[in-house]
Amino acid sequence: MLSGALHAATGFGFALLSAPILAALLGPPDAISVIVLTGVVVDVLILGAERRRPSPSWPEAVGLTAWAVPGLVAGAWLLSSLPRTGLQLLVAGAVLGGVAMRVVGGRRAAASPHRGWTRAAAGLSSGLLSTSTTLGGPPVVLYLMSRRLNPQTMRDTLVVLSLLRTPPSVLALVVAGALRWRPEIPLLWLAVLAGYACGKWVFVRLDAGRYERGVLGLLVVAALTATVVALV
Repeated sequence: MLSGALHAATGFGFALLSAPILAALLGPPDAISVIVLTGVVVDVLILGAERRRPSPSWPEAVGLTAWAVPGLVAGAWLLSSLPRTGLQLLVAGAVLGGVAMRVVGGRRAAASPHRGWTRAAAGLSSGLLSTSTTLGGPPVVLYLMSRRLNPQTMRDTLVVLSLLRTPPSVLALVVAGALRWRPEIPLLWLAVLAGYACGKWVFVRLDAGRYERGVLGLLVVAALTATVVALV
């Protein structure tokens, strides 16, 4: 429910909160499968249940998705190959790296011109982290922040990107033999619905400054959680 609320409020964050905890409770393959199969519910609700016309940046969403596909395949292979401890450390490192990139990127965003390689790097790294740890958000969040998108456009772009990546993510997990179905998933869908309702209420009350601070705070909390889980 909390993951759904965070995702609805910012456009990302579902895996940042749930991945470290579920990886410790269920193991990385089951955790990633649960996150992929439940997080998509929030994405669909954001775009289809808010009585408004979504306003994503389609060039950014499509371009990032195209670059993410090779990373999705590599990440699925890592998921099926690395031991549990290695994946937990990868989760922690990915989140901590995302926090560092967000802090540095936020300060330099106004002075950073757009370069084609930055989109490619964000897409590839996001795809790699998506299927290996489900933490594909930080690279694209940093990139989109540098594009100076308003909160609504950024949120919608992140959601569209997540939806576009879901089919190849599921396919890559199936091919790698890493997709798992758990009987608790239907119950988790209900929890996600409740979280979405809370997150939507928060989002409509955020201005650009609060939105940016909320994103940074979310990354910090996720980084601390991932680090504790990896070290315990």
